[in-house]
Amino acid sequence: MNGTIIMANVTVAREVKTVENTTQQQVNRYIEILFAQLTAKADSKQFEKVIKENILTKKSSARDEVDYFDRLMLNITYFVENKAAWNKIMRDTYGLGQVPKIPYVENEAMTQQMRIRQAIGEKMDDYTKLFHSQYKALQVTEEAVVYDYAYASVEHSLRYDFLTYVTMQKEASILLEGDFEETLRIIDGYVAYHADQAVNQMELL
Repeated sequence: MNGTIIMANVTVAREVKTVENTTQQQVNRYIEILFAQLTAKADSKQFEKVIKENILTKKSSARDEVDYFDRLMLNITYFVENKAAWNKIMRDTYGLGQVPKIPYVENEAMTQQMRIRQAIGEKMDDYTKLFHSQYKALQVTEEAVVYDYAYASVEHSLRYDFLTYVTMQKEASILLEGDFEETLRIIDGYVAYHADQAVNQMELL
């Protein structure tokens, strides 16, 4: 009798696991489709042009190479901090089982970005001191900084474009299913993949 109960419990556990996997797979597939749609609409050449212009502007206005690198690195720091802000918006909405409204996403993103700019501005000296020690220790080259900047820039755009795009969809509630931490991991994976694909095709120097 006990053996029958144990076998029944094992069967139920397997069925539950299968349902969970199927649900997460559906979420993952939905994310994949949205990224495919999003990136298909992107003008990679225009994106490359904008990034190249930003780089040239920073280079031409910099006092020297160190100042030039500092300007790019401060922007990279801004993008990194925005990833944390993006995660917070996701956790405060989809993570709590709620599909946000577009105005909320836009307002929250703008608020966070203003806060981050101010925080980086206030700690600029601390950041640049850290950067300078890294330049020497790692023998940083212009190519390395430029492509790190481009990668961080594309990731930033993809992350917030995805959040806006998925929130616009009628099926956005699909993101509420499955395991949310796994969903975030999958989104990060696609952001990294598509950013890598885009930057590898760019000629920035």
